[in-house]
Amino acid sequence: MLPEDDDTYVEVAATTPADLAALAPQVPEAARERVEHADPTLDDDLRTWFDPHCDLPRLMMLGPLTVRVAATGTPTAAAARKPFLTELLAYLTTRPHGATTEEVADALRLPIDRVRKDAGSLRSWLGTNPRTGRSHLPDSRQTDAARIRGRGAYQVEGILVDADLFRRLRVRGEARGPEGLDDLKRALTLVTGTPFGQLRRDGGAWLADTGRLDQVLQCAIIDVAHLVTTACLAEGDLNGAHAAAELAAKVAPSEETAQLDLIAVLAAQGHRQVAEHMLRDRVCNRSDDEDEIPTELPARTEAIIDNHAWLAPRNAQASA
Repeated sequence: MLPEDDDTYVEVAATTPADLAALAPQVPEAARERVEHADPTLDDDLRTWFDPHCDLPRLMMLGPLTVRVAATGTPTAAAARKPFLTELLAYLTTRPHGATTEEVADALRLPIDRVRKDAGSLRSWLGTNPRTGRSHLPDSRQTDAARIRGRGAYQVEGILVDADLFRRLRVRGEARGPEGLDDLKRALTLVTGTPFGQLRRDGGAWLADTGRLDQVLQCAIIDVAHLVTTACLAEGDLNGAHAAAELAAKVAPSEETAQLDLIAVLAAQGHRQVAEHMLRDRVCNRSDDEDEIPTELPARTEAIIDNHAWLAPRNAQASA
């Protein structure tokens, strides 16, 4: 992914050799071929996702949790319950082996007899998959998950999910090496905000059983944005670097990696005073509680600050 020696990137970006080893390892050519052959529909799925006349429902997790149904769906089926049905769909898409009635009831804190009714509303809202003729949410007794588990299990079919596309783009981009930078940039275009934003009140308790998927996705966005920012700074593409760093800072304003990336870009653009102010305000003097003293900086942050000398000495400021 990053073909130059580590010093090239450490000199211009807010990164370290350890970052580069973890996020941009050398990938054998054979691995690239395996990854590309393993996901032959990625480009078609992306075209469908971005098509204004997309014929499949789209679930957005990389920002405010949102569903856009296609032409076969029935928007009125969601009525005033759209936030709940959106969360129900999100839950089901994270169940690779489907979910039984009892599992849905437990995850979303529902009475058992409510699950079938809510599943029916979701089924009507999503409509029929025009490519298979089946409902996007088939009868729980007629799913692959039900056949494997030997009992009814709800499982969605033919739904496009931004988090899935993001993951696939990242895998392919990293496997392609330097040529994969465009895949990582494309992945970032799927991001609109903090993952699982605007969940319904008292919703999302089931995320704890997913290994905190919302946090995993946030970390993935920060990592990809860091790679893109680093590569763009080394190439002199300041606009590309700024777009990636600004997005990460919007998604995770409390994450130092995102803030340091944006500071590095601002400094590279010649906005050194703005960069210094941001560094003091958002990193050096940041605390977890406004009444507490600033939080101790991690060793990585200290090393990056020392490497770039973004902070002007206080005595120099006073004499200026």
